[in-house]
Amino acid sequence: MSKLEHLLQPITVRNLQIPNRVVMPPMGSNLGNKDGTVSDANLAYFKRRVQSGAGFIITEITSVHPDGTASPRTLCVYDDRFIPGLAKMADVVHQQGAKIAMQLHHVGREGYYLLQEGRALGPSAIASYIYRVKPREMSIEDIQETIAAFGQGARRAREAGFDAVELHAAHGYLLMQFLSQHCNQRTDEYGGDFAGRSRFIVECLQEVRKQVGEDFPISIRISAEEIIKDGYSVEDMQSIMPRLVEAGADIIHASFGTHGSPGGITSAPVEYEPGFKVELARKIKEVVKVPVIAVGRFTDPFMADEIISRGDADMIAFGRQHLADPDFLINAREGRSQQTFECLACNQGCIERLLFEQGSIRCAINPETGQELEYPVDAAKKSKRVWVIGGGPGGLTAASEAARLGHEVTLFEAEPETGGQVTLAARVPYKEVYGRWIEKLAARATRHGAEIITSQGVTREMIQTGHPDEVILASGARPVKPDIPGINLSTAD
Repeated sequence: MSKLEHLLQPITVRNLQIPNRVVMPPMGSNLGNKDGTVSDANLAYFKRRVQSGAGFIITEITSVHPDGTASPRTLCVYDDRFIPGLAKMADVVHQQGAKIAMQLHHVGREGYYLLQEGRALGPSAIASYIYRVKPREMSIEDIQETIAAFGQGARRAREAGFDAVELHAAHGYLLMQFLSQHCNQRTDEYGGDFAGRSRFIVECLQEVRKQVGEDFPISIRISAEEIIKDGYSVEDMQSIMPRLVEAGADIIHASFGTHGSPGGITSAPVEYEPGFKVELARKIKEVVKVPVIAVGRFTDPFMADEIISRGDADMIAFGRQHLADPDFLINAREGRSQQTFECLACNQGCIERLLFEQGSIRCAINPETGQELEYPVDAAKKSKRVWVIGGGPGGLTAASEAARLGHEVTLFEAEPETGGQVTLAARVPYKEVYGRWIEKLAARATRHGAEIITSQGVTREMIQTGHPDEVILASGARPVKPDIPGINLSTAD
């Protein structure tokens, strides 16, 4: 078995030494304060993530301009008043020995709130893929103001103690909108062919370099291919990469896709194999000599180590895995990978919650994520006898958490095995990870001290005789047939 000697090797970018090649990439949390400042919830969330041991942490999107803010709780850096809170975030990361980059962002035409207010900007007045509303076409003055905003945001990041910045030029936001012929149909110097459409990004990089100086690393996150009909290809991106490096890019963060890409590929579901887009990082490495970060549903540090050893990438981004189990790297280093909870790539607590519910970040399999300030750590003052009825994921999690906090826990499951309806889901092709999730839930509950009894239902008499202090009912739901005319007709009818 690999000892992770490649993944855990330091890497130097300009004057910055990053302790290993593991990257926590930007992931929106919606935990910020409503005025765009850093909240205590932000700090607690980052502190827990950094305990994984990742060497390079990149913040969630941080808006460089009031007219480029994605949502009311987006972190912001368009004014000096944001520096003190951002400095606290940098300190939290540094206390764990990691390095931190701020991701500089402008939402462009893909901002729901700005579109509703008539404030959204884009390279051309072409409707958003998602919201079907047109932005205002940016004037030359708007472009120059935005370039300056990226530079000033980078300057503030450095003043706040960050180790680097990253320009977000991926996933359909403003910088990428200039690259795409679907968004940019300008006829001036910021439009035309692919080289012309890249001019805005180049000038943003140049301004950022001017503001931060020569010794400060700059990363740029790109969609190496657009993955949409008639979109640009990785070969197109190869043609401008040397120019981006010359303009100031020290790291290329090679992601993929845009708003409108089919199959949800930018937040790939479980049907996509881990590391399924490594070839994009390899193709970018063919034309530049700066470090390249690979992206693509990574969950396994040992796989990441092999990719680096082959020279396909220099660093590996573990995104949603940091939400599902922030101890994954510690477990791998200490020889207990079997305890790591793999990300299910279900997107329910992260992507879908943020986009469709406008809620703050959660994880379907990790109750701590996004609730770090409320999550109990210390043992209960008084130990109780707790019965959990039902061995599905809810019951197993409840049993594990109660036992972790020092209670005497017994879980009863009426079926011969734990897992509830998830055992059915695990039989579906590509969903085997759900079965492993249940196995690890049961193992963790036992490890914490809970007793699991299967093939045993619970009756009222058992409870009266056993006298548990607390009973947690996690037996699931029963199907209800609604009283709708025709509900009992056969399919033949």
